[in-house]
Amino acid sequence: MKKIAAIILILISFITILSVESCQTTKSVSGTKMLKFNFEKGKGYDYEMIINMDQEIMGQKMQMDMSNYYSMDVTEDDGKIKTINSKFDRFKMKMNGGGMNLEVDTDNPLPESGEMLEGKKDPFKMINKMFGAIKGQQFTMKVDQEGKILSVDGFENIGKLLADSLDLNEKDRGDMMKQFNEQFNAKSTKSQFERFFYIFPNKEVKVGDSWQKNSEISGPAGGKYASTYKVTEIEGDMVTLEETTKMESEDEKINLKGDIKGTLVIDSKSGLVVSADQDMKMATDVGGMKFEINGKTKIKGKARN
Repeated sequence: MKKIAAIILILISFITILSVESCQTTKSVSGTKMLKFNFEKGKGYDYEMIINMDQEIMGQKMQMDMSNYYSMDVTEDDGKIKTINSKFDRFKMKMNGGGMNLEVDTDNPLPESGEMLEGKKDPFKMINKMFGAIKGQQFTMKVDQEGKILSVDGFENIGKLLADSLDLNEKDRGDMMKQFNEQFNAKSTKSQFERFFYIFPNKEVKVGDSWQKNSEISGPAGGKYASTYKVTEIEGDMVTLEETTKMESEDEKINLKGDIKGTLVIDSKSGLVVSADQDMKMATDVGGMKFEINGKTKIKGKARN
């Protein structure tokens, strides 16, 4: 049970971390655009993130496809800081390899197998409950014009809700809450969401302009990210950026080093990431077991009236 829980939590962490680039034909268009985080009060914004990862561990290939859907609504704006209510809407995941084939969708729960894991619980039932406990959970962020997240509130009780949903004994319940709260808390959530918020120079930009952003991600797939963004196209309100990121982590349990390259298209009126494509190559060392991860991320964003 603990192994399944750990796998699920790590994969969910990758969903929010490995995100934000996009793909368009590069053009040179004259003019400048103000580029800042500018979600509008009273409006809602939806994101869909799709992550495909291929890896080989001890000669066995494994493929993981994950989709994450979430919505955001701007409730307050003082001219410098936005208050955003966010909600996890849906998770989908497919895992194939290492003798394991698993498909999970919070909108279509797995059929319960009736089998017991370690003589205790039906594993499919537990997975359904784990994802179901996270779906619909809400939290609030305060974000400035550069996309820097100043605070995150609302994650305090999610670990308890997850543990309650699994109907665990006291020991397993305590272990689950500790593991979950270490990976899903205000600090880790702030750093993870900044990967696709904290990208703006908060100034007028033109084709050829570039700037750097440094961030630090916490959690099981965390580390230091050094990113360079360059304007490659301005067409109407849409600004296309090229991103090059170096990532490095030396966590005691998971060591990651790699490169992330891609492009992203931003609506300069709101700062919404309209579409994104990203390629990732990482060398990973987990407890002395070394392997490579090759991944692709796609993002689609849209505004709601």
